[in-house]
Amino acid sequence: MSPRERRVLPIALVAATILAGWPWGAAAQPQGLSAKIATLAGRAELSRKQGPWATAALRDEVSEGDAVRTIAGRLTVRTDSGQSVRLGARTQIVFAAAAAPGASAPTRLRMDGGLMWVAVAPNSPPSTHIEVRAGPTTITVPDGGTSIGMNPDGSVTVNVYHGAAQVSGDGWQRTLAQDQALLVPPVGAPKETAALKRDKHDAEWAKWNEQQDTAGGYGVRIEK
Repeated sequence: MSPRERRVLPIALVAATILAGWPWGAAAQPQGLSAKIATLAGRAELSRKQGPWATAALRDEVSEGDAVRTIAGRLTVRTDSGQSVRLGARTQIVFAAAAAPGASAPTRLRMDGGLMWVAVAPNSPPSTHIEVRAGPTTITVPDGGTSIGMNPDGSVTVNVYHGAAQVSGDGWQRTLAQDQALLVPPVGAPKETAALKRDKHDAEWAKWNEQQDTAGGYGVRIEK
């Protein structure tokens, strides 16, 4: 080995050691929630980590522990995985941390009232699904479009317009498919799933969201 080669070898070893210890793999590890306000029509507010409410703006970033609420109009929060949560007027949600730090789990949020639509693209991996805690029930949307409404009496209405949803509570679980609905009472298990009825009061809400789903690649209702 020449003198020059003897000088180069230690330098190469040091460089290799530094590179081996560098956190290149960090980008591949499960990350915390990263989302943005993608559409905003009306008035909305954002609270960061239980802080004071402030006026929300288009493209505001949303992270774990942040809350979003609409005063009037509609708002869409889109996760970095491409899934969408759309809020109707007078709706409030809070994004929760993963069940275990670093775990590959669905995006979790709590709904504190109002009307919400969850849109998840078909064939999405489980780590990108949306899990919503609404009153006495938890709704997990693996694909398609599902509307969730919290009623004044404490009950929760879950309507699956296309795709599917899993709805669970204390000691019970239901799986809903396209055109199925479930009314979850404030206490106890719900009755069996029912056929989805497109009531006049939410017809415009459903039509707008279905149009958004079609345009955004979240799937469409399959005619039977």
